[in-house]
Amino acid sequence: MASLRPAILPLSRLLPVPPMNVLSIQSAVAYGHVGNAAAQPALHRLGHTVWRVDTVGFSNHPGHGKFTGQVRPAAEVSAVLQGIAGLDVYRRCAAVLSGYLGEAGTASAVADAVTQVKRANPQAVYLLDPVMGDAGRVYVRDGVPAAMAERLLPLADIVAPNAFELSLLADRPVRDMATAVAAARVLLDRNVGLGPSLVLATGLRLAGGTVATVAVTHAEAHAVTAPWIDRPIFGTGDLFGALFLGHWLDAPGDAVRALRLAASGMAEAVAATDAANSSELVLIPNLARICQPTVLLPAEAV
Repeated sequence: MASLRPAILPLSRLLPVPPMNVLSIQSAVAYGHVGNAAAQPALHRLGHTVWRVDTVGFSNHPGHGKFTGQVRPAAEVSAVLQGIAGLDVYRRCAAVLSGYLGEAGTASAVADAVTQVKRANPQAVYLLDPVMGDAGRVYVRDGVPAAMAERLLPLADIVAPNAFELSLLADRPVRDMATAVAAARVLLDRNVGLGPSLVLATGLRLAGGTVATVAVTHAEAHAVTAPWIDRPIFGTGDLFGALFLGHWLDAPGDAVRALRLAASGMAEAVAATDAANSSELVLIPNLARICQPTVLLPAEAV
């Protein structure tokens, strides 16, 4: 079971760890930093190797109002994953990270890969970013939310929904800190012995112009808050998932440490992007301090 106990070592010290391999299955864009285009640079900067599998290939985030490219068919994603499995390298895979799925059938390909990785390496962790929508709107294809809930959630060790996605998965409203923690525990309790032991609820708007990220286990909940930036910024959830996973792999089981580092890195990313008056993450020029923030936001028990 995941622990929320604070780290023993000072959080400002990031000790080097052996590089680990992460199988990352999510979207890709040519322009901007969403999906794998956000996760891969962050995980590389944190010292991990990314085995990248793209579920779509778009010119840019659809939030710009127009884009080109196409969804990768589930059969194509499955074939790529089978090719990696055929190299007999899953035993060296430390984690699987999945995000945006272009179509519902891709969930089966992801589920098969997660199962194979965990069979080859029982210590491997699966972080599910259940990308379905935001701000009250579902923006994925029909069938994807059900596939996420039915095929992928039971396999996940960690799940990182935004507030809207958490409400969909738990089938209950998420309005504030208390309802977010309650909804997270619905997911934790749904399948005893299956499914996540840690829920990361992101993008929780609070009174006073702040936004919170909450880490919830059966026994504990801790939250990190930061100023709310009132502008659309694409890829923040994708970047957070990669940052949390990268820091988690450095110190498995220490959710508070990973939460503080990831949330503090996100605060750096959002501030730099806002200063540039951009909707695209200003990632690469600020990657060092995003991945290794020198000022860490506090985590409070909730």
